[in-house]
Amino acid sequence: MLPHQSFKKTDIRHSLTHFAKTIFKGMSFPIRHEFPFFVLFFLLITLSTFKYFIAGVMGLHLDPIVFKDFARGLSISYIFTAIISCTGKQWLKIVFYAIGLSLFGLNVFLWLVFHLIIQPQIITFIGETNSREATEFLSTYLLSRNGIISIIVISIAFLTIIMAESKHRIINDFISQKINRTGRNAFLWSTVIIVIFGFCQFDIFYYVAKSKTTDDLPIKDTFPYDTVTKMIFSLNSIRTTENELQEAVKASCKTEKGTVADNDSLNVVYIIGESYIKYHSNLYGYPLLTTPRLTKEKAKGNLYIFNDVVSAYAATSLTIRNTFCCNSLMDNEKWYHTPFFPIIFKRTGFDVYYWDNQKTDVTEGLTGFTTNSFLYNKTIASLSYTASSDKTFRYDDQLIQDYFKNKKPTGKYNLIMFHLWGQHIDAASRYPHNKSFNRFTIKDIRRRDSYLTESKLQDIANYDNATYYNDSVISHIINRYRKTNAVIVYLSDHGEEIYDYRDSKGRVSAAPGQYKELLKYQYGIPFMIWCSDTYKRKHPQVIRNIKAALNRPFMTDNVCQILFYLSGIRTRYYNPQRDLLNPRYKIRDRILGNGDNYDKIMRDSQRK
Repeated sequence: MLPHQSFKKTDIRHSLTHFAKTIFKGMSFPIRHEFPFFVLFFLLITLSTFKYFIAGVMGLHLDPIVFKDFARGLSISYIFTAIISCTGKQWLKIVFYAIGLSLFGLNVFLWLVFHLIIQPQIITFIGETNSREATEFLSTYLLSRNGIISIIVISIAFLTIIMAESKHRIINDFISQKINRTGRNAFLWSTVIIVIFGFCQFDIFYYVAKSKTTDDLPIKDTFPYDTVTKMIFSLNSIRTTENELQEAVKASCKTEKGTVADNDSLNVVYIIGESYIKYHSNLYGYPLLTTPRLTKEKAKGNLYIFNDVVSAYAATSLTIRNTFCCNSLMDNEKWYHTPFFPIIFKRTGFDVYYWDNQKTDVTEGLTGFTTNSFLYNKTIASLSYTASSDKTFRYDDQLIQDYFKNKKPTGKYNLIMFHLWGQHIDAASRYPHNKSFNRFTIKDIRRRDSYLTESKLQDIANYDNATYYNDSVISHIINRYRKTNAVIVYLSDHGEEIYDYRDSKGRVSAAPGQYKELLKYQYGIPFMIWCSDTYKRKHPQVIRNIKAALNRPFMTDNVCQILFYLSGIRTRYYNPQRDLLNPRYKIRDRILGNGDNYDKIMRDSQRK
């Protein structure tokens, strides 16, 4: 009995070993047969992944998702390699190389020239560009310094492919001579295992295909996916965005009008800033005088500064959609199922104006694509705006001047909205470099952190100058409404980092132990309300409520509730428990768009 059992175990072991060897031999054949293609195609499609990998190693914080992306990229390369190996068609290999080289070339060009990667609005831009526009675009950017560098890089990749394929046999012979059989098998076994692991990551394509909205998508455009996955995501996100827009249009068409409590004329101004680090404003304790004009407004008693306001997202598009609609994220409401608040204003009797300096922005990936598709959808725009801007400007104050030059509202009630460039990266491009606004230099940045080079200190000075210029822009708007019955609400779409607590700028992920600081700088935002003397005199109770709310916690997805209250609009969409200024406002932990409990994280970090 025992020998029989031993024989069965040995037999099973031999069968499994034979099966594994058969699988290994079959799976490794395409790699051995088309080794140069397998390696080169993998390198062509994983440029972004390598970039994130190197950045992670250099920054000593490597996101585990990079390894999954490498495995998926290797599996995609394996599929293309297997097709070539099985068919033996040389023309097919040429086609696949052309696909890989095209994706590589597009990625290199976008990164070097625009600091972008393949993303949805790029695909839309290519599809909508006519021959004349394409010619102008290429002549402008392709022959630029970085455009020429990208051509050189692509040419090197092309020549590498030609050389590798022409030396195919020599490469195989070299590997056979220099690496013993054990080493070759170890490499092939490892590669096959990684490829199998990569196939396990293909479930992402199933979830992408079944997604009906952008919220359902299992990936985001800022992650280090290979270019094939990026392209599939980009093409599919156009479909999901269109689905959301159709839902938003339906909700907009059903919007009910409200009434205005005040019979006096009223100007309500809503200003959306960009990438404003509140801790670089002396209104929030920054040592440099970056906001002198607003500081004077506060001293005069017209400007009210709120101290505990956060954005639900650290991305423009997500913030815009969830602040322009009446949804509440903490109540699990979707933006596209609730009304666009400017429509409520317009149907209530307000003239609505929207001047946007980011209308044609292509630096935010899916951000720019979805924001413009939403804000300028023909149906939504016709229901929302009395007039909107038709061009953008290099500097924000030029946008403001354009509005006051071309539009003189004649209505009794007016809602005027400005979307600014603010301190959007690169901050040095956000202000005129003249005596008025070259206010701060590296000598003014009195920090001695070891990672701060002269160049980085200059970046900080540039950011502070952009903040100083932003102060001037807001002051310009205030002065235009000073002698009217007016209220102005300012917020930034999200925060930013500029070497504030680590060697990093922009909005990147945090290393272990730094997440509290990331939330503080990237999600904490400036929020302020300015009231003219006339408005203060007519609405003393509103002013008392504003003063009582300065230290209450608030998240900006509910900003429309504040605007309804300040405007005196009575609408069924108003919820006093979501209105920061209402005594019935309900204070609760703020759940960010990514699901994190902002207040709990802050409380827990203070206990440590």
